[in-house]
Amino acid sequence: MVDVVTMGETMIQLNAFTSGPLRYVNYFEKHAAGTESNVAVGVVRMGLTAGWISRLGDDELGRFIQNSLRSEGVDVSRVIFDPEAPTGLYFVQRDYPVPGKSVIYYYRKGSAASRLSLKDLDLSYISSARIFHTTGVTLALSHTCRESVDKAFEAAAGSGAEISLDTNIRLKLWSPEEAKEILTKYIKSCNILFTDTEDSEILIGENDPSKAAEKFLKMGPKMIAVKMGDKGAYVANSDGEKALVEAHKVPVVDTVGAGDAFDAAFLSCRLRGLELKRSLEVANAAGALCVTVRGDIEAIPSLEDVEKFLGGKGTVFR
Repeated sequence: MVDVVTMGETMIQLNAFTSGPLRYVNYFEKHAAGTESNVAVGVVRMGLTAGWISRLGDDELGRFIQNSLRSEGVDVSRVIFDPEAPTGLYFVQRDYPVPGKSVIYYYRKGSAASRLSLKDLDLSYISSARIFHTTGVTLALSHTCRESVDKAFEAAAGSGAEISLDTNIRLKLWSPEEAKEILTKYIKSCNILFTDTEDSEILIGENDPSKAAEKFLKMGPKMIAVKMGDKGAYVANSDGEKALVEAHKVPVVDTVGAGDAFDAAFLSCRLRGLELKRSLEVANAAGALCVTVRGDIEAIPSLEDVEKFLGGKGTVFR
């Protein structure tokens, strides 16, 4: 039914309008923000189709998120509204205590999305996709979320769809030890793995991109993309192909969501049959563009944006 189905929590992001400690910030911008829904938006902006599975509180914030994603062209027909649990939210503290980096403060315990369960899944919808995508954030939320991911993986694998996983470790949600124990199982079952050097250090004790990719490939995935922030990105696959691209020098306004823009662009390129290095170049450009804008959905570039950034219209899928 759609090219990519994603599953996970989307919250209200209250992004500090000014830099510094939140106790001194008086103005915030409201955004719909969630790693899996960001990927869905990114896929749509790259010219493909995407759907998002989740639960939202049956409240004004939940309706805002639904409307925001639907207006972006994401299929939200499989979203469940929960009258007994709220929509989660979080605050973004920018440029403090480390300039150029954001700190996240979550208020999501007991949220509607943490109650996602097997009864919420339309397995035929998942099976109809070309790629199913989720992240370590969803796996960290609850036991029922992990059961849901298990069933979604099973449905995707059974239909021949590729399974995409971003490790996306959030240490405010679980310990390094728990993240390693649980994520290892899912890494073995996915086809495409997105990670970064900090997560790979936690998971396999390796932060060198090429060495980390080699170790991850031995665990089962067919494709590994290692994001390195301001140092670029590295990708390798089970056919022995490898590619490294350097980061673009751009003004950094807000780094939140850059990894999601990267994932969306890379998956879109893969679905369109681009070669490995070109896919990495496009994904790297999407991530670079994302950090120049405050917010989550607002910062994810379109296909046209990426083409212009790379030097000309109509060059991405040549």
